Amino acid sequence: MLASFKAPGYKLFYINSTFAAVDMNVRMAVHGWLVLELSGDSAFWTGIYALVLGSGQFLFSSLAGTLADRFQRRSLLLLEGVISTTMAALMAVATYLDVIELWMAIALAFIIGCLRATRFTGINRFIYDIVGPGKLVNGVSLWRVSNTPMMIGGALLAGLLIEWSGIWAAYALIAGSLAISLPFLALVRVSGTVESSSGHILRQTLEGLQYAAANPALRILFTVSIVMETLGFAFLVMVPIMAKNVLEVDAIGMGYLQAGIGTGLFVATIIMAAKGDSRNKPRIVFWNALGAGVALTAFAFSRSLPLSIFLAGAVMAFLNAYDLTLGVLIQLVAPANMRGRAVSLHSLAISFTAVGGAVMGVVGEKVGVPLMVASGGIGIVINVLLRRNAIMSIHEFDQQDEQPVDTAESSRDNTPSS
Repeated sequence: MLASFKAPGYKLFYINSTFAAVDMNVRMAVHGWLVLELSGDSAFWTGIYALVLGSGQFLFSSLAGTLADRFQRRSLLLLEGVISTTMAALMAVATYLDVIELWMAIALAFIIGCLRATRFTGINRFIYDIVGPGKLVNGVSLWRVSNTPMMIGGALLAGLLIEWSGIWAAYALIAGSLAISLPFLALVRVSGTVESSSGHILRQTLEGLQYAAANPALRILFTVSIVMETLGFAFLVMVPIMAKNVLEVDAIGMGYLQAGIGTGLFVATIIMAAKGDSRNKPRIVFWNALGAGVALTAFAFSRSLPLSIFLAGAVMAFLNAYDLTLGVLIQLVAPANMRGRAVSLHSLAISFTAVGGAVMGVVGEKVGVPLMVASGGIGIVINVLLRRNAIMSIHEFDQQDEQPVDTAESSRDNTPSS
């Protein structure tokens, strides 16, 4: 189960990821809470925030994939980490001084979306650099295990800090954790295949999109992922609203919900780390997507905090097992010089989480957020049943006889170093 720790650099990467994980779900929850406070608990503005965040991720994902193919992933992640740390520190100061306004918080969401696209694409490609294709599910699974302390403990601590000291303290937590993570990433000495830097970035981006459009497996995975993000993962955007307006709990209660989500992610990831590389990956995608739809529907109708914590954990467990496997498949159906741009399709699909969150928030303002969340769960079940045969037809790229796809530029290989 711990096979990836034998790969040079993975232990340092794991420690880095443990602290850097605060940048994902915790920051989304904290920023969502800030928008709620600034907008007077408006589901509409929370949906708009999600849409703007997703727009940034959507527009930047393809470019992030090209950057991940063209430059060393470690350097890309270090740059993203420095920018994210600086932004979190500035938000801590701005909220402490009470100078932040709703329009500022919404505008900042676009930049956060761009950074999320860069981080997600860069990390998945970097894990491939470190562990290779044979241990990729294990490597990605252990990376997600590293995220769970922050998803559980960090979420609880952020909720407590908001109640005790104010939201500025939660942003300070995010900035501090990100700052701690950076030296560990800087110490990793692993490099991988990069494409020649002599070509134009835009042309390389278009080449990646053209390849994806012509690859049946990538098309299937991408379209399935769009539906799962829009109808499933969008529930993460609604967690602050479900906590505050439906379950009628405070920031600490939201922290418990986030901790339940983190626990579900942890359990699923441990199972995937032990078994994922030896299992039929398309089958894992299908059954866990189906389970996520059922669990999400149940979560929408819960009015008990303990039951909602359990169901939110179940939803996240199914979603995580599905998403982890789908992300690995996206890399395994693509050749080396297209792998970053293939991963960027996953990031591109993830941006549709914001579309789903926006629709749930805007329409939910009129008909109720629980009804919208339940509709998402039912929609997932219908979609995955209709796409079952297509999902099961996916086969991995032959990694033993790998040839790069012809592009306008050649690629070069930097061998891993210790």
